[in-house]
Amino acid sequence: MFRLNLHKKVLGAFLLLSLVPLGILLFNSQHSLRLVENLLRQRTTEALDSQAAKALENQARMVAKQVSAFLHEVEGDLIDLSLLPPTEKTYLDFSRSHQRELWYRHGTNDRPVEIKEKVFLYSELAYVDSRGRELVRIVAGKPSRDYRNISDPDNTTYKTETYFKQATQLDAGQLWVSRLHGWYVSRNDQLQGAETPLEAVQGTLYRGVIRFSTPIWKNGKLQGVVVLSLDHRHLMEYTQHLSPFGDDDVVFPSYSSGNYAFMFDDQGWMITHPKYWDIRGYNPDGQLVPAYSADTPEKDIQSGRIPFNLFAASFIHPNYPLVAAAVLRDESGVVEATNVGGSNKIMAYAPIHYAEGAYQDHNIFGGITIGAEIDQFHQPAVATSHLIRHEINNYLKQSWLVVSLTVMFVIATAYMLSDSIVYPILSLTEGTRRMIHGKLSPQVKVISNDEVGVLADSFNTMVDDLNSRRRRLLQTLQALRQSRKEIIRERNFKNTVFENIEIGLLTFDAGSMVTSANGSACQILAIDRPGKDCSWKKLLVDWPELHEVLGQWFLASGLGESSSFREYVPLERKGRTLTYRMAMFPLSFRQQEGWLLTIEDLTERVNLREQMARMDRLASLGRMSAGIAHEVRNPLTGVSLLLDDLHDRLIGKEDHQQLIRRALGEIERLESLVNEMLNFSSVPTPKLAYGRVEKVLQDSLFLVRKQCQRQNVTLIEEVDTNLPEIMMDADRLKQVLLNLLNNALDSMPDGGELKIAVAAHDDEMLIRVIDTGVGIASEQLPLIFEPFFTSKGQGTGLGLAISYNIISDRGGEIQIESKLDVGTTVLVSLPLNQMV
Repeated sequence: MFRLNLHKKVLGAFLLLSLVPLGILLFNSQHSLRLVENLLRQRTTEALDSQAAKALENQARMVAKQVSAFLHEVEGDLIDLSLLPPTEKTYLDFSRSHQRELWYRHGTNDRPVEIKEKVFLYSELAYVDSRGRELVRIVAGKPSRDYRNISDPDNTTYKTETYFKQATQLDAGQLWVSRLHGWYVSRNDQLQGAETPLEAVQGTLYRGVIRFSTPIWKNGKLQGVVVLSLDHRHLMEYTQHLSPFGDDDVVFPSYSSGNYAFMFDDQGWMITHPKYWDIRGYNPDGQLVPAYSADTPEKDIQSGRIPFNLFAASFIHPNYPLVAAAVLRDESGVVEATNVGGSNKIMAYAPIHYAEGAYQDHNIFGGITIGAEIDQFHQPAVATSHLIRHEINNYLKQSWLVVSLTVMFVIATAYMLSDSIVYPILSLTEGTRRMIHGKLSPQVKVISNDEVGVLADSFNTMVDDLNSRRRRLLQTLQALRQSRKEIIRERNFKNTVFENIEIGLLTFDAGSMVTSANGSACQILAIDRPGKDCSWKKLLVDWPELHEVLGQWFLASGLGESSSFREYVPLERKGRTLTYRMAMFPLSFRQQEGWLLTIEDLTERVNLREQMARMDRLASLGRMSAGIAHEVRNPLTGVSLLLDDLHDRLIGKEDHQQLIRRALGEIERLESLVNEMLNFSSVPTPKLAYGRVEKVLQDSLFLVRKQCQRQNVTLIEEVDTNLPEIMMDADRLKQVLLNLLNNALDSMPDGGELKIAVAAHDDEMLIRVIDTGVGIASEQLPLIFEPFFTSKGQGTGLGLAISYNIISDRGGEIQIESKLDVGTTVLVSLPLNQMV
């Protein structure tokens, strides 16, 4: 019986496993490779098209970011100009220092010439007073004396512009940005006999502007408006020279090829395009030319009065309004489209982020689209497909040769190798089985000097090495577990300290970028957690006082002047004076340099300290006043009695009696002053009872109505109905109201208007006394509640101080706002849940 030993089995198996697949491969390779070829060509084409579409989309995003950055640069220029004095020389120097290069065509249709030159970035600069009259005007880099009153839109360049009105409604530091304004250029105007826009060098050019304006406020009063008019040609530079295939830029794109870019605004209007008649514009009457749509009259189409709006262009291709809507949703992408000329193209789009002025609704200025003609777009994929087919054919030819040589080599070497391999292989197999079962100690004994012997030695070495490594791994694993516990414990401790400390902490890297902020810092500064690559200037944009201090510190640290900084920073927020303590120290962590900033709100501490100082000062003054008044009062009474007796003895001597009467009048005035001082220094027990503030107000007004009539002062009362009753001392509240009303009347000797308003708001009763008198100087406002201070040149100066004590002792507040020659407003706030 024929018996196959291991050697023959190995030899037969070797030949079978080697030659049979080669034979099958010999007959099947061509068919299989053709299938692979078709699949590879398909997938490669899809991948290249996807890559090209992504590159086109990235190019659109990059251009959109450049336009957004450019618009923010114009904002910065506007802010810089608003800080300069509004003189013709200053504005002229500013205009000439802001120029950018334009690349355009000149000459004739037959002989076009490319020109690159610097052109004024702003075609017009103006300073307008609060009534809309232009006081300074620079046009095209030259002074203009053609001043206009632009408060009336009819006087503006394009008849309907409202940028002055929009700017006057803004607060200081805010700005208004208009949409594109320009005279409409029709197809006939641009072409003027040429066949295409590419050939129309002598045609009419589109000239438009985008207005940037900001108000100038001083002491709460509008001083004027600063206006920058961005030359539209500088926006055209971002799209006019683009090539969708990464080629060299062109001076003017070919519209018929479909390889061009354009820009549209957030309303879908075209604002840059090779066809100027597609750009939005105004007719000579200042009316916006209607967008090209399916309902556009034939005469407008023939005359070329067809500006393009993507939202109205679905009749040309349904993807145009979809692209405009996607941009407003802050989306970018790639779609297929057909232009008006019938060119099929791939169109990438991306949003331009901008959120000022007319673009606040969507925080989008508009979008950038870059088009590529479909055949050119697919050209790289087609070329790659042909290359794949050529390489597959070459591979098949080489495969036939390799298979033939391999068959002969396998037959020749199979026999020699089978005998030398069988025994060592069996030994190694047995050793491997032992390893699988976890027995790493036994070694394989193979006596051989060839590669199999080396393999056996390597196998034995591997067994020893695995044993050693397993021991080291077990030790390392135990150490890692212990280290992990310590790291987690340390991390939790640091996070707990960092987040729960009451002091605000911010860290910066060596480039002054914010790397972290704890919860206290976010609460104190009312900010969100900073993200990646967050600038400290952007993070503290709402805190200009801190912004200024921190900027000085970073500058000083860069100059090596100091390594740590501390400063108390006063702030004004929502009518409150805040005090922050800031400190900055160098931070070194994991070989990374940076800074640690601490921010501490000391407002309550400072206010409490000032309040205690004022209370001590007033207490001392009260004790002194009481002592002086007590010592002066009795002698004054005696002097008054003696003078009165002397007056009676001088009957018949009128001149002497007149002197005595004048002396008695002065003594009465001194007694009044003494009584005021005693009232100020004493703290009488309040007579508390529930009552209505409006009744106390009417009693007070009854005493001043005649004086209002004598001084020709109009008295206006605004008292809400259904006011709640409060616990109060009616006499002392009446004393406060009379003090305020008399002060108001004293400030209006020649007549005016006195308004008293009472209303309940939240948990407070609010009483406002508003006059149109002479007002109080700003430098005197901090002193008005000080005892013996008066701005009237007469009186004791204790009225407001007493009123302040009466209200503050009962948990209320008195606040005064005043402007010279305008008037004064006094706000008394009384808590509803406390006694007054």
